[in-house]
Parts: sequence; structure tokens; C-alpha cells
Amino acid sequence: MIEQFIQRTNTKEFYQNGRLYLTGLKGQIGKFKTMEFNFVVEEQDNSGKINNVEYWRLTTHETVDFNGIYADLYLPYIKLKILTDHPLLWTYNKAELECELINFPENPSEFIGDLFFECKKVTGNWIPLHKNFWDLNDYYKKNGKRNLSIPKPLKEPIEKICKKHGIEFKVKNETDGYDKGYAHRPNTKLLIFGNEDISPNNFSLGQPYIIADEFIASRE
Repeated sequence: MIEQFIQRTNTKEFYQNGRLYLTGLKGQIGKFKTMEFNFVVEEQDNSGKINNVEYWRLTTHETVDFNGIYADLYLPYIKLKILTDHPLLWTYNKAELECELINFPENPSEFIGDLFFECKKVTGNWIPLHKNFWDLNDYYKKNGKRNLSIPKPLKEPIEKICKKHGIEFKVKNETDGYDKGYAHRPNTKLLIFGNEDISPNNFSLGQPYIIADEFIASRE
């Protein structure tokens, strides 16, 4: 019934008069691969009186991560959608590159600024820059080079900015498939609580989401 649950949240009537919120959660990332999320779906009439209440249970298998679902109110991000191609999934379904940057930028602040805007175009701000470029001024400056691991879609924007700032960018190794170990999760999907009328799902404005291999919904 996951299709019905998704369809329920995407109607015009629900967006205008509905409310979706979490009432309970069972399971924990890293300990329980199967988790249960209990939601209440409410609709109001024109006077503001609640005239329809539904209880839904969302079961997720091989759960990887979730974020933002404890919000008191999801509006305007209540339109559910399952995605198989998204920056949040690159760790699991794209090749990983082990790279080396040689030479320290003359203007590190400008370097980081250029990286931020160039990577933002590709990631939609879903992948924080500091996840890959931490400790810039200490280790990197002292040694004149640094290593980092990135998902393959980030290669082009990072390489472009490195060239601009006179930094040699080398790909030392590419890992994909089962060689990635736990990170090889080709069936992983993203259930996003979004609203593409306000922002595309591939651009982050803090939309809640759940990452798992399978989503099953049932109405209580």
C-alpha cells in the first residue's frame, strides 16, 4: 500500500487541508535494519474542524538513514515520493573515487568558496562540503597535499576548481560494486517528504527523508 500512502499525500485537497505527522518510531539505525514509523494523517473542513483521521504504519527494510522526521509539522513538505536517483544515494549506488590533491591553494578562502558553489550545482546542497574538505588549513597546508574519497559525480566539479587554483587533481583508485563493501547498496531508495511546487527534490531546503531498500505502508 505504499503507492496509496504516497498518492494520499500528493492530492491537491490534502495539501490544502491535510496534516501529516509522526507519532511513534520503533528501531534504531545500526541495530535494527527494519524500522517502523507511525504516522497520523488528518484532514480539516473549511471551518478548521478535523473530519477525517487515518493511522498509517510505514515499515522500512534495510534502513540506512533518516532525517527531519521529528518535525511537529511537515508543511510545506508533505508530498511523498520514492527516488532511486538522488545525491543522498550516491554513497550507495555510485563508484567511489580515492583522490589526491597536490599543492595548497594560494587563496584557500576563495578555493573553498568556488568549491561550494560548483558542488552545489551538482549536489543540490544535499552533500555538505565539509564532509569532504575538513581540516583545510592544518594538515593540508602543512603537507602540501591531501587525500579524499568522493562519489564519482563530484569528480568533475572538484577537478574544475582545482585546475582554476593551480592544484593537481589525481584519481588514485576507483571502487565500485561489491568492492565497496557495506557501501554497495544498489537497491537503496530515498523516500522524500517534499514539495516540488516549492523546491525540486534534488535541491535541499531541509526536506525530511528516509533511506532504505524497501518501503511498505499499511493503514491501521
